[in-house]
Amino acid sequence: MGVIAQYQVSVANPSIVGGTNSVLQYFSSNPPQSLWNSGVTGVSAPVTSTQLGQTPSSLNALGQIPFDTVAYKLQGGRFRVYASGTASATASTPTLTPIIQYNKGTIASPSYVTLAGNVASNAFVNADPQVGWSVAFDGMYDPAAQSIYGQMTYQFQSQTSGATSSGAAWALITVIQGVAPVGTPPASQQGFVCGVTFSAGTTGNSASLYEFKILQD
Repeated sequence: MGVIAQYQVSVANPSIVGGTNSVLQYFSSNPPQSLWNSGVTGVSAPVTSTQLGQTPSSLNALGQIPFDTVAYKLQGGRFRVYASGTASATASTPTLTPIIQYNKGTIASPSYVTLAGNVASNAFVNADPQVGWSVAFDGMYDPAAQSIYGQMTYQFQSQTSGATSSGAAWALITVIQGVAPVGTPPASQQGFVCGVTFSAGTTGNSASLYEFKILQD
């Protein structure tokens, strides 16, 4: 099974969100735009990118994994999407809800629908404030029907006590319709994003993304 698209994140270089927000926060791909030596005489301004280092939001999908980079490989074939990481909380007992979404709108006007996840963890407790989490999708892109269908699973694992684990068996997702036809301009505007929601926002909340990738046999 080969990786055909991914965020440039890892345990050593994760994407991190958190803090006092209690709304869905999207992860970004590393590395962010480098400003090393910017402004120094003789050093050219950095080359910008519409994707590199951008963070998707509810209002703009810059930073997503673009559908058109994988569409030709995915059409008619089975594929998987994985996202995983860790999360911690210190000052409260929130739940964590990771999610993988598909943007079937445009970059400037996204329309996000759930691909996998969107299920809350057990509440964090002060004695056991950190968990690992993972979300996976396994399905198919049908170019004739312009839809994505399949099944998803998720898991949460205590990292401090090692005694608490929760999750679910594979379950069918709601079919995603309105996927752009391969080779048409809308395909370059659609894509995949990943984020998390803390049920209560505090300064001690932190979630790290270690992988977000699309694979195909």
